[in-house]
Amino acid sequence: MECAIALLVLSLFLLGTLGVLQQGKQVQQAVYGRNAQEWHVFLIQFENKLAEGTFSRVVNSKIYYNKVNPTTNKEYECKIELNTNRNEIAIREKNGYEPILTEVKKLQFRKSKQYILFTVTFLNGEQRNGKWTIEKI
Repeated sequence: MECAIALLVLSLFLLGTLGVLQQGKQVQQAVYGRNAQEWHVFLIQFENKLAEGTFSRVVNSKIYYNKVNPTTNKEYECKIELNTNRNEIAIREKNGYEPILTEVKKLQFRKSKQYILFTVTFLNGEQRNGKWTIEKI
């Protein structure tokens, strides 16, 4: 009788452990899917913002572009940069601030003749690379 009770307790423990492992795997897949989705949204926002103006220059963790104010026809400088205090990549235009990617530890831009290559390192150590084509004027 004691052996039967011990086997019952052991089987309940193993079933519980299996359930926890399966749920952990589902949570990991959901988090990875969310991170991938956030990365793709970031790439679209990055591309769209740079398309609104003309590329200016790259300085380490910042990319500068110029836009024209439609009412005054004057050009002003904007940038996409890493805010290390908030661990996020943000767009700065005039007095505006728009975060577009969070949980970022490091951002590095590299310029070649036709491309801007960038590497984003997240707080969890994951790295993602991107490439933006500089449009010729």
